[in-house]
Amino acid sequence: MAEENSSAAGSSSRAQRNIKEQHRRMHMKDLISQLASLIPSNSKLSMPEILDEATSYITHLQKNKESLERRRALLKEEDHSEPTVMNITTSGSTLEVNLICGSNRNFMFHEIISVLEEGAAEIINVTQFNSGDRVIFSVLSKVSPENFDGVGKSLYFQSCREIGY
Repeated sequence: MAEENSSAAGSSSRAQRNIKEQHRRMHMKDLISQLASLIPSNSKLSMPEILDEATSYITHLQKNKESLERRRALLKEEDHSEPTVMNITTSGSTLEVNLICGSNRNFMFHEIISVLEEGAAEIINVTQFNSGDRVIFSVLSKVSPENFDGVGKSLYFQSCREIGY
């Protein structure tokens, strides 16, 4: 009788292990299915292929993330300051160009002066102010009426804006 009890207990224990193993396999199958749904693939893959594709895809995503982080850091370094602001005003034959930009911006202010001088403008006053991380440039010029008609005025505006931005 003792032998029957031990054999019944052994088969009960074996059945429990089989059930546990069956649950473990079903759980693994569900997890593999979830993993397969997350990787880009158009065909049905075996379990080793799913694991291989998932590994490759994760590696690809990690490299992409690192690349984007490097790019983001570079963009933050380059565009740390506020954007350049240009204001061009006219009054009669007077043309005033005001430019506000970051102190770290590689800006050639002499280019605006060159545009004005090429258009036969007489530079009256040039001023530069430093204010923290911002630089303010101001150019006051006088333009002869023949060079300051509607077409000439629009050329000044266009040329100055192309340089400033």
